Amino acid sequence: MRKRFDNGVRRGQIAEAALKLVVSEGISALTVKNIARQVGVTPPALYRHYAGKTEILAAVLDHILDSYTESRERAFREVAEPVPLLRELFFSHVRLFERHPAVPVLFYSDLLWLEEPSLGELLSRHLDAFAAEVAGVVRRGQADGRIRADETPEGLFTAFLGLFSSLAILAGRGLCRVDMAVQAGTNWKIFEDYITHIDGRREQAGVQCDTCEVVP
Repeated sequence: MRKRFDNGVRRGQIAEAALKLVVSEGISALTVKNIARQVGVTPPALYRHYAGKTEILAAVLDHILDSYTESRERAFREVAEPVPLLRELFFSHVRLFERHPAVPVLFYSDLLWLEEPSLGELLSRHLDAFAAEVAGVVRRGQADGRIRADETPEGLFTAFLGLFSSLAILAGRGLCRVDMAVQAGTNWKIFEDYITHIDGRREQAGVQCDTCEVVP
């Protein structure tokens, strides 16, 4: 007997059902019929609460982005120093991708950016806000001399984003036999070393920091 789709079936259950479909059957499987089947209700039951596939996907996206926002806000509350804060933001995203391996596949799919452009715009606004937050953290670190200042905050954010998003796609697709937890640790070490390697970088380049003269 199918259960009724009522208040007991939360938005989170719809999101989880959609994400499971992406993992097991691919983006093309995200139909109202398949999502209803995954949740255990009839398609008409879903239509009583959502006008169609676009609204369901919007609810899925909201659910995911709410989780991201909650993790980021917690990181900002609990960590003050710029580099440790970047580290916590990085690993909070890694943990979310480990929990939901379909998310990066969905985020970078044509479904959001071509078929449902309004949802792509929603994701883009979220990403812009995240970029502004991380760039602000980088600026603080540059101002107090803890993060190298020869790179723009925006450029470092792009590198930061690529650290976990590309890794998540590889892991989500089972490519390169990636162990996400292990590789995430390696990615972070490389990034942290780069953004904090200030004096040593100048010496290796043959530059005297006090006079900015090239050392033969």
